[in-house]
Amino acid sequence: MPRPIQVPSEIIQKWQEIVDLLAEVMHVPSALIMKVEPPNIKVFISSESEGNPYESDEVASLNTGLYCETVMKTRQPLLVPDALRDEEWKSNPDIKLGMISYLGFPISWPDGEIFGTICVLDNKRNEYGELYRKLLLQWRDVLQTDLRSIATLQGELEEREAKIRRLVDANIIGVLISDLEGQIIEANDAFLNMVGYTRDEVASGRLSWPEMTPAEWQAASERAAAQVKTTGACEVFEKEYVRKDGSRVPVLVGAAAVGRTQSEGIAFVLDLTERKRAETEARESERRYREAQMELAHANRVTTMGELAASIAHELNQPIAAAFTNAQAALRWLSIQPPDLEEVRQALGRIAKDTNRAGDVIGRIRDLVKKAPPREDRLDINDTIRDVVVLTGGEVVKNGVSAQTQFAEGLPLIQGDRIQLQQVILNLIINAIEAMSRVGEGSRRLLISTGKDGQDGVLVAVQDSGPGLTPANQEHLFEAFYTTKPSGLGMGLSICRSIIEAHGGRLWATANVPRGAVFQFTVPTRPESAS
Repeated sequence: MPRPIQVPSEIIQKWQEIVDLLAEVMHVPSALIMKVEPPNIKVFISSESEGNPYESDEVASLNTGLYCETVMKTRQPLLVPDALRDEEWKSNPDIKLGMISYLGFPISWPDGEIFGTICVLDNKRNEYGELYRKLLLQWRDVLQTDLRSIATLQGELEEREAKIRRLVDANIIGVLISDLEGQIIEANDAFLNMVGYTRDEVASGRLSWPEMTPAEWQAASERAAAQVKTTGACEVFEKEYVRKDGSRVPVLVGAAAVGRTQSEGIAFVLDLTERKRAETEARESERRYREAQMELAHANRVTTMGELAASIAHELNQPIAAAFTNAQAALRWLSIQPPDLEEVRQALGRIAKDTNRAGDVIGRIRDLVKKAPPREDRLDINDTIRDVVVLTGGEVVKNGVSAQTQFAEGLPLIQGDRIQLQQVILNLIINAIEAMSRVGEGSRRLLISTGKDGQDGVLVAVQDSGPGLTPANQEHLFEAFYTTKPSGLGMGLSICRSIIEAHGGRLWATANVPRGAVFQFTVPTRPESAS
């Protein structure tokens, strides 16, 4: 068994109590536990009894004829009642200290290697009766049980250290060993390559992980070090190291206290450079995807508004024509003598109302057509839908559709982008009108309704009395580039679903009764409801 193995302090305290008790019970001035440390023998523990000439940590040379030396050589107990009357022992060095009688037993490690002895010595003749001999033998057995425990723990520790050593040498991840102040004592090649330092720089004692830590990461690193000191380990955390060349390396660190006195720490360091690069690329890819999606959505809105151009022109012509008529009337009332100013005032009021109406239509068109980043506003879903219904009014009349709205009252406000949600509603309404325009017989009914979706959202439904959906169509309805229209691109419903899902909701289609289709979507009231 490799030597030396340190005896833990709590065991040393226990052994001290044992020798003190032996000296008291056996009425001798000295009770000792000796330990062999070639070429010497050392007083490992000495009783704190009156008249004891031996002190702990005293060292004597072997091969000088000491009592304990004989016990260790023969591995047998030794009884010397009176060395002064024994030719073999009368020149023993212990006699010079007045110790003329001796009783000792050998102490061995579990593998049989000698540890030392446990013994008592007296300054007068002492036969050490059978009871005393049994007592000393029992305490010897206690000491050997303790040594078995120490050896077992040492074996487990050496096994763990061997595993750690294999991990260090494998260079799978960076490993460093430091004192608890942060000075790096040892590091493997994986860590050194990570930070750009050499093994000679580690050996010089100049490397310290606190000095390699940027200011903004100091607090997190200090918290981890404090956790290691108090609990023996720290939670895994992210930080950065400053390389030798001044650049930085992002890392994931876990650490634990090691060593017999827990005075050192071992840290396992994973280089996150590739992961961070992948995350950056993923974010950039997501940004480009969102930009492309916004461009596509904008193009879809413009295309839809183009399809509504005739209807919108009709919506604008009405207030413009009315304003023109009222302007002519006002001129006539001004030309008579005397001018009828009250009629003029009423005509001008009607002109203002008509121009405001035309301005509202233009404003709605501008909002839907312009490019703008997504917004997070608190919205009334009913008001959001009403604006779209106004824009599609001409298309509804032109296609002979009977349109109705059924808005629930007291709905909670939702959070989202008004223009994006209006785009979804606009697409669903236009799709419904176009579907019904292909039906030759029967009434054409369009119902746009709102309601609550459980406790935490709103539900919007667009129902039509068109030809409805076939099972084959319904399966692929929301896929990009899938369309049932002769001139369609197949992007409208795909974009609509992306918008609704980005708002944390759901868009789906079912059959209407007795005919037609129902497109429904939900939107949560709170942003944290979005997934």
